[in-house]
Amino acid sequence: MHKPPVFEPIAIIGIGCLYPQARGKDAFWRQLQAGESHFAPLPLARYWDTDGKVREQLRGWHGAFFDEMEFDFKRFRIPPIYRKSVSQMMLMLLQVADECVRDAGYDKRDLPRDEVAVMCGTCFGFDSTIANALKVDGVRLAHELAGSAEEFALLKETLRERFGSSSHDRVGEMASSIPARIASILSLRGPVQAMECADATGYALLEAASLSLHSGQSRAVIVASGQRIESLLTPLALARKGFTGACGGHPFALDGAGTPMGEGATALLLKRLSDARRDNDRIYSVLRGMGAARQDVPGALAYAVDGTAAFHVINDACAQAEVTAAAQQYIDCVLPGVGSQAPQLFSVLSDACAEGKHRPLQVGASVATFGHTFANAALAAVAGSSLALHEKTLPQMRSSAALHARAGIAYPDAAIPWPGDAPQLAGVFGSSLTGVQWHLLLSAPESASHALSSDMSPAQEQQEPIAIVGIGGAFGPCSNSADFAQGLFDGLDAVQPLPENVLPRSAYFGEGEAAVLSSYAQYGADLKQREHYDAGLAAYKIFPKRAAGLDIAQKLTLHVAAEALVDFGLAQKRGKLGRTAVIVASNLSLGRERELACRLHAPELLRTLGSVPDAATADHGIDHFTLDGYLASGSAALVSACFGLAAMPVAVEAACASSLAVFNNAVLALRRHRYDLVLAGGVELPANLRDLVLCSSQMMLSQQRIAPFSEHADGFSPGDGAALFVLKRLSDALRDGDRIHATITGVGGSADAVSMTAPDPDGQALAMRRAFAQAGYAPASVQYVEAHGTGTRLGDLAELTSIGSVYGGARAVPLRIGSVKSNIGHTFAAAGAAGLLKTVLALQRHALPATLLRRRIDPQLPLAGIPAELVTANTRWDALDGRRRAAVSSFGTGGINYHLLLQADGGVH
Repeated sequence: MHKPPVFEPIAIIGIGCLYPQARGKDAFWRQLQAGESHFAPLPLARYWDTDGKVREQLRGWHGAFFDEMEFDFKRFRIPPIYRKSVSQMMLMLLQVADECVRDAGYDKRDLPRDEVAVMCGTCFGFDSTIANALKVDGVRLAHELAGSAEEFALLKETLRERFGSSSHDRVGEMASSIPARIASILSLRGPVQAMECADATGYALLEAASLSLHSGQSRAVIVASGQRIESLLTPLALARKGFTGACGGHPFALDGAGTPMGEGATALLLKRLSDARRDNDRIYSVLRGMGAARQDVPGALAYAVDGTAAFHVINDACAQAEVTAAAQQYIDCVLPGVGSQAPQLFSVLSDACAEGKHRPLQVGASVATFGHTFANAALAAVAGSSLALHEKTLPQMRSSAALHARAGIAYPDAAIPWPGDAPQLAGVFGSSLTGVQWHLLLSAPESASHALSSDMSPAQEQQEPIAIVGIGGAFGPCSNSADFAQGLFDGLDAVQPLPENVLPRSAYFGEGEAAVLSSYAQYGADLKQREHYDAGLAAYKIFPKRAAGLDIAQKLTLHVAAEALVDFGLAQKRGKLGRTAVIVASNLSLGRERELACRLHAPELLRTLGSVPDAATADHGIDHFTLDGYLASGSAALVSACFGLAAMPVAVEAACASSLAVFNNAVLALRRHRYDLVLAGGVELPANLRDLVLCSSQMMLSQQRIAPFSEHADGFSPGDGAALFVLKRLSDALRDGDRIHATITGVGGSADAVSMTAPDPDGQALAMRRAFAQAGYAPASVQYVEAHGTGTRLGDLAELTSIGSVYGGARAVPLRIGSVKSNIGHTFAAAGAAGLLKTVLALQRHALPATLLRRRIDPQLPLAGIPAELVTANTRWDALDGRRRAAVSSFGTGGINYHLLLQADGGVH
């Protein structure tokens, strides 16, 4: 395997912080430096009602929690129509992103706006997510309780008043609307996405940001993460993972009770060190190396420090900066310290970093001061260590508990000057619930060498095509990619009246127009034979009790991953996988979380509707598997564990462009030799009550069936599905004799500068041009575009306009255009993966399947000027100069655009 390239240093030039006792970066540093924690009981009054036993269970659960927060909506240009639907997380991350940009001085000078990416990390549903779930679930209860249509209408109005309702509720609960809003407010046009990797989320963000900077895709990146506890489900599930919420808890405590949870948000502004120096930016610290490894363990996700993996990642991160692990003077440890984590870690630190030193290694833990802020914990520690390097001071670590001691390791018992001589080096080590051990190496700016290594990968290697060497998919009635291919060429129309168990019509369906808390749409392509996806679980030793707690998205991901990995030939290639990742596009809050939260907070619904809660609902069956079953990144972790991939598990959300955002990240990671194999794709099941009701209130859905490119296109129909692809560098795939389905030659991303809701042809065209900049060939050589094609007149017209501006002009033959949404509906996060799978299958067959036209083609579409034609019948696909070339587009709410280019040589592989 190739060794990863020398890590080009990355400068941290702006910091924003928001914590319960520290509003702003300066207050954050003061609190950290003094080591003052402010732990208090969980503010139970902040949460929707639940039964007494649950409250009793959590009464002694301590942490660092917010009170109510003030927010200046006008300053962040959030119009009144959105304000009711905006999450607290959105408001927190807007504030810290704004602070980090101002902190770097870019309120007074210009950022390179077209080349600034925004990446946000969150975990668990928001307050808006839980409120939406409760009010939609409440309709079912109201229908059961109401004696007449009039009473039902009154009860629905009561729900609306209690839980709030606006036309933008669906967008307001999306994690990816946060980076999109940040980009919009700051007029940034780089790629945008949100991601989740449980409590290693901050590491995943920094990895994606470094790849974007190193590849030249971005010149600056805003990374922001936040954590809030919005439902009592979270503390109950985390308590089963060892978070005791003990008041005097500490990660290094002898009793193993661990640190309490915390809430908070952090944002960092990053640039390549060479650019930051050229731009005369103030530099807090320099990221010099990063390493992560995961050991697959059977059973539930659990906290443990894997000594071998931890030793490896610490040394790996330091080797990238060409220093030894023992050169680090200070390490901030991001772990709750439950059970035997602390002694396991100290054993590793003693071996890796403290051997032969003439002064002790200083060890701290920002989680001891601010609480363990889960998705935000890594960035909090990076911000803290960066400020410590900048101030040349180690923060004090206090504890009322007795702590572990080890020869060669010391705790700063007061804020002390930075120990030792240059280079000043700080490590941030983390041990995650997902089994990922990770390490980041930071240095003071003057310690980073001015001369970058000449060993950097040449540009042409970075643009290496990426081979698709395994495929799998399941959509609607098709449970594998062969059925899907057959269906497409047979004119599959999976968009049908939804069954009563998906849409109970008497309670939820209202024909005509958007009524309060109802759906006017009744067509979709729901996943059929769901029991089929349960049946295979026993083969992976997932037994009925655990299987019952898995979200359907996780079961579907596992099923589709099995097909892709068998297609790749995993069994024969197990010894030479190298570094692996599983990156899945997904809604970052799965249906299972909403279902459990609704069950837990049912007393709130019953009281709202004037009924008496049943005392028998107390046992909610929350156990040590519960959290695993509703984490979005849990789908990726499950696949890694079941197939022994030892992969980094990440979930990515970029609205309807989520899958192509995943391919963007995977392609960069492979080209930069961060990973050698990536399993990448998307999953979502939007043919559900909540999405039908919330999308109806925003008038997004078609009253009939989705009809892309038609004169009377009136919206989309939801569809369930997933597709995954095994990806490798082309040179490795050829070396290893892999069967190559197609190669990805470029992926481009952008954010619209115009609007959070209306599509912007210029923003879409920018993503297309960025893809071609990597591919090394002209748009005229592309024969087919798999369009986003959501079936709205405005959206289809904008998309054809952007296609025309890039692909139009000197074409030997007309460009062909189609949309798989006509067959299987809009699969949201999985949409780009569905489009890519269709295109790969078409490349294999040398034929394009028909796009179903349900009504007359819209005469306003600028097809003739490109020139282009819609694929309205199955069509032979002839090679041009021995190659077939295609593109796939995905455009998401909030102005998130991605465009992917792929090709297949005429039967060469």
